[in-house]
This record gives sequence, C-alpha cells and structure tokens, in this order.
Amino acid sequence: MIDIDTLPGSEINEPVYRVILSRYPQIHLFERVSSAQDWDVLYAVESLTNPRLRDEVGDIRLVPPEDRVYGDGASWIMAAFTHPPVGGRGGRFNRDFGIYYCTADEMVAIAESSFHRARFLRESRIDKTTQEMRVLRAQLGPTILHDVQHLVGNAIYDPEDYGEAQRLGDTLRVANSFGIHYQSVRAKGACYAVMRPRVLSDAIHWRYLRYHYEQGSIVTVESLDGGGRR
Repeated sequence: MIDIDTLPGSEINEPVYRVILSRYPQIHLFERVSSAQDWDVLYAVESLTNPRLRDEVGDIRLVPPEDRVYGDGASWIMAAFTHPPVGGRGGRFNRDFGIYYCTADEMVAIAESSFHRARFLRESRIDKTTQEMRVLRAQLGPTILHDVQHLVGNAIYDPEDYGEAQRLGDTLRVANSFGIHYQSVRAKGACYAVMRPRVLSDAIHWRYLRYHYEQGSIVTVESLDGGGRR
C-alpha cells in the first residue's frame, strides 16, 4: 500500500479536457444558483414537478456543500461527482464516488475515452456503430494534487485491474485530497483525477466528435465542427 504522506505534490493551474457521451445533457440547475442555500430551495421546488430530476442531478450527497460549484458551466463539473461509476469495475481510482478525469492534452483525453468506449461496446457485443461525443474544456487550479507519476510500474497502473488504484483513491478521498496527477496508460501523457469540484471552473462545451467503432476498437475519430478552437 502506498503511503500517501510520501507522495510529492504537483502545482496545477491550466485548462483541461474531458470527453463524454454527447447524449448526457447539461443539468442547468447548478447554473441557476450561486450558493448551497439557494440550491436547497431550488432543488426542493423543482423536484416537486420534475420526477426525473434526481436521476439527472445524481446523488448530491456525495459532494460536501463546501466543495460544490454553481454558476456557468457548473453542471458539466458536478455531474462527474454526483454520478458514481456504473457496473462492477469502477474507474481507475474510484468505485463508489465520482471523479472528474481530465488531461491538459486533448489527444490524451480522446485516447482515454476511446479505450473505455471500445471496451464498453465490446462487452455489449456490438460489432459496429458510431457514437457522438462531447469534448469539455475547463480550468483546473490553482491547486496541488498528489503526484504518482514516478510510480509507473506500480500496481496502481495495471491496465485492467483497478483494485490497488481504487484503494489509493479511497485513502486519498478520506484525506480530503484534491486529486491525483498520474500517467495515462492509454497514451503518452499525463492525466488528472480530480476529487473535489471546487478546484474546477469555467467548464464549456469545446467541440463534438464522432467515434467510429468496428470489431472491437475505435477505428476513426471524426471532428464534427471543424477541429476545435485553439
């Protein structure tokens, strides 16, 4: 087991990218309030007339009030924390709680999401399909994350078995860590596993992609609106 007290810190303050299915809608409720008190009132009122609201918002109890974010773009951020992974595998560093996985390199974000979408489709026994994806861009930091990049080769980097990495994630969450700076195992580059939404801001839709899946893998990634806005 990794002693978290021995881990160095990474100072992070930069734009980051995340790729999600485009069918996931923006919740909008988080954009309409500016404080936890406003949220409680609005959620109570909205939930009276919208029985699907709980599914859309997710489990807000997973995020302490002091870590919640509101205002423009907040729904894109909060959704990652209020919707834990489904299925038995979980994410690399999480199983029962949400994490905002992202990277400063958009191509690494695409490689990561391509791997996970392809695995899901293989396990669903789908031979050929396309899926529309949404690239999000947000600001991460300034913050300090626990850095495990030097531990490449450790069991936390196993490409299939997330058990050891999830134990590390559980330990860091209990310690109120802001997140983990680690190396991608799907592409050459670094990723962030952000554990507290308050260090993320200014999330926006960046562009649409279409993943072309065939016989077990994503064979083509198509930009649907001109290749991004850098």
